[in-house]
Amino acid sequence: SSHVHFGYRVSRCQFSSSSFAMGRWFALGFLATASGKVYFSETFGSGWENRWTSSEWKKSDGTQGTWKLSPGKWYKDESEDQGIQTAEDSRFFGLSAGFDSFSNAGKELIIQYQAKYEKDIECGGGYVKVGPKLSDPTTFGDPTPYNIM
Repeated sequence: SSHVHFGYRVSRCQFSSSSFAMGRWFALGFLATASGKVYFSETFGSGWENRWTSSEWKKSDGTQGTWKLSPGKWYKDESEDQGIQTAEDSRFFGLSAGFDSFSNAGKELIIQYQAKYEKDIECGGGYVKVGPKLSDPTTFGDPTPYNIM
């Protein structure tokens, strides 16, 4: 198994959807000539908390942030455009979810995610790590090993 990890440092951002390609999803797949296989996809709909594990990497020093479900500031339909959002400013945020291992030998790999930043970011940002399965997903943070970032 492998894991996909979202990390955010000292920033405020949102994964959300709207009618203008602000998809509230994350996808991991291969590009093939006619069609591709999707190995991991997330819309952050109902039950997302059961599919993802929140990081506790910075909990002991009091800088760990929490996630909430929200349409954010800008949306077309409040109920349809829900996504996960960081709930506090100036914190560390992390999420991790597992998926089955795969090989992309001889194939193109496409990793896509969308984030909507609603505030100016002074020192921070977001990233995605794809790496080996974590024995304890709550430990996800900067030192987490990865294959792709």
